[in-house]
Amino acid sequence: MTRSFFFLLAVLLCACTTAYSQNQRIIIIKGVVISSTTGTAVSYATVSLPGNGIKTFSNEEGKFILKIPAANVKDSLYASHIGYRSGSVRFRLSDTSHLEIKLEEEVQALQDVVIKTINPLDLIRKAIARIPDNYPAKPFQVNAFYRLTGRKEKRVVDLSEAVLDIYNENYTNKNKQFKVVKARLDKDLTAFGGMDGIEFGAKPEDMMEADVVSNAGKSGLLSEDGLRDHTFAYDGKVDYNGREAYVISYDQKDGIKKSLDKGVLYIDTKNLAFLRVNVWKSPKGIQYWDFGFKQRILLKLVSLRARLLQDSGYITYEQYGDKYYVSHVFGMARWYIAGGRNQFELNPLHLKLNYIITGIDTGNVASFKKEQVQHNSRMVESQAPDTNTDSTDAFWGSYNLLQADFNVDSAAKIIRANNETLNYKRILTRQLDKYRKATPADKIDSILSFYYNKKQFNGAALVKYQGNVIYQKGFGEANKTRHIPNTPQTQFRIGSTSKQFTAMLIMQLVNEGKLNVEDSAGKFLPRFKNGRVTIQQLLTHQAGIPNYLQNEAYTAEILMKNYTTDELVQQFCSDSLEFEPGTQMKYSNSGYVVLAAIIEKISGKSYADVLSEKIFKPLGMTHSYFDKKGSDTTMLATGYVFEEPEMSYPVRNEVGAGGITSTAEDLLRWHNALTANTLLPEDKMKELFKPRVAWDEWDAYYGYGWMIDRLQFEASKKHTIQYHPGTEIGFYDMLVRQPDKDIFIILLNNKGDFPRFDMTDLILNVLN
Repeated sequence: MTRSFFFLLAVLLCACTTAYSQNQRIIIIKGVVISSTTGTAVSYATVSLPGNGIKTFSNEEGKFILKIPAANVKDSLYASHIGYRSGSVRFRLSDTSHLEIKLEEEVQALQDVVIKTINPLDLIRKAIARIPDNYPAKPFQVNAFYRLTGRKEKRVVDLSEAVLDIYNENYTNKNKQFKVVKARLDKDLTAFGGMDGIEFGAKPEDMMEADVVSNAGKSGLLSEDGLRDHTFAYDGKVDYNGREAYVISYDQKDGIKKSLDKGVLYIDTKNLAFLRVNVWKSPKGIQYWDFGFKQRILLKLVSLRARLLQDSGYITYEQYGDKYYVSHVFGMARWYIAGGRNQFELNPLHLKLNYIITGIDTGNVASFKKEQVQHNSRMVESQAPDTNTDSTDAFWGSYNLLQADFNVDSAAKIIRANNETLNYKRILTRQLDKYRKATPADKIDSILSFYYNKKQFNGAALVKYQGNVIYQKGFGEANKTRHIPNTPQTQFRIGSTSKQFTAMLIMQLVNEGKLNVEDSAGKFLPRFKNGRVTIQQLLTHQAGIPNYLQNEAYTAEILMKNYTTDELVQQFCSDSLEFEPGTQMKYSNSGYVVLAAIIEKISGKSYADVLSEKIFKPLGMTHSYFDKKGSDTTMLATGYVFEEPEMSYPVRNEVGAGGITSTAEDLLRWHNALTANTLLPEDKMKELFKPRVAWDEWDAYYGYGWMIDRLQFEASKKHTIQYHPGTEIGFYDMLVRQPDKDIFIILLNNKGDFPRFDMTDLILNVLN
């Protein structure tokens, strides 16, 4: 889609390492680096044979793997990490699979007495002036290993790895040459809604531009503009891997309306070499971060929403000989990404990048042949083969790499298996065409059984067609521990499908003359900061209130503590508006929390009680509720996230926006009441389903708590399709109505996401 989808620290890479000969016999050494005091793992410690520049790093669990020439078998391994004294260990061939390197913690203290005042900005300028002395001026070649992983919770959905050779005429020369020695890429397209083209990673030009040392004159921190736009503070001295280092913290200045950085610099006190740069997006400016114009256009064209939530990492430099080279680049980022043709959501997508130098050659190096050089604007990952079935050991051979903190081969196999599911809809369509004499119910059972057998669906389904329930069935288990099966009577939480119930309560109040959709929220909630927004703007997501469930700081709080509806409104739904109300449409759970507060204010009762009195009890929805208090929960399913039971959290903090529990049979009663205008007169009922605002990212219109499809489902070409999906931890669902044929489809799942759009489309095609 867009080649600029890398996160900041995937752009923070720089080039400086190369390989020893791959033709000689190698010895593979595996081990762990731990603290001698606590016995705990030392993450990302450097493990090296310092005499020849061969090295790697320990992973988050302290484990490492290092491949060395057999000729070096009598050498010692050295390990180092900031905060520890460097340690060494000699090894025998019999020890190479279980070495243990213990590092002693270094007692560090900031300088207590400052004889003279140190100006941090002057110190940085002097360090910049010393770059030609501290970094290599002659040609050198480096070998590096690169890994980028993307996770949706615990699931690895993006995995790219590469070994690179990089030729440098000198350290600051921009005409570096990148050669991809080997690479592979596995992306779980099911996590990205089947979209093949959303790319994460780094390009050589980004790697070169982001190194704050080799690119000091143009970097966002050490250039004249960067020095002007940041504040710097001298924080004393520390021991940094056996070297005394100045510590300088920095942050972007107040009042600058752009996204800059915050972090810490470590500078060698003797020669003023940069040793380490910690960096993360400054809270002062992250709200100003944005894609460039081209990326925004491309996102719009493919109906994607993307927002950077967090970005942090570091870059380290180490001495080899009498010069310094980049040693390790580490980055972490969190993204919110959603939309696309099949409406996926990654909230958040966790990205982790490691770029490590595994070898340095300063001898008789030569530039690469023209055909070997990678184009500077091509992603490193683009060099990966289309498919790769080799195990990690077989694929990388003698090249050094960072040992992963997960089973790479297993993750790759799962990704490839998941990608095969993208063909399921096409396979089923062909099969159903052959079953022309089968009943609609038989065809629907074939569809759902197929997905269940492929472990893509685990829940309950019910289908009504032309006045009759033609299909209802449970699949899999509601509770794996007690082996309770799913049935049409099993209770599931229905996530955002709850919004249609909140909208109904609002329209009932309109029908009773107690409010008008043009009324302001402040009319009923005088303490509400954003009281000028209207009821209708809240119903249609046009109010501009930021979505509190996409604020990670807020999410952490609402997962831990119960809040009243008023507290939710005041603490989490009162941020400054993202746009002028009525000018845009941006889905926001916050707006429906405010609607719940209005319902409570007018009625003088809790949202749960009003819901029960005005909808559930009149319709006989005896197994549906919002609050568990006084409710029958004997058939409540357990939600599972990657086969693990959901975490317990206060569901009531989703009041108005989610949190309702119901069953397939109860939701049929809901559909029947909508069809018969049981809860509202016909004219008011039509207001719920009227297309009010285009939601282009979903190819739909939004009404009052309902979506009216345009292009998601093939049946929408000739029929009106009203629907709403729902998502909660462990629970996903889809509720669909087609009024002209009295079609009702409910799919409830308690094992996370499932191909609900594909399954719904197939069922609608059968019925039409």
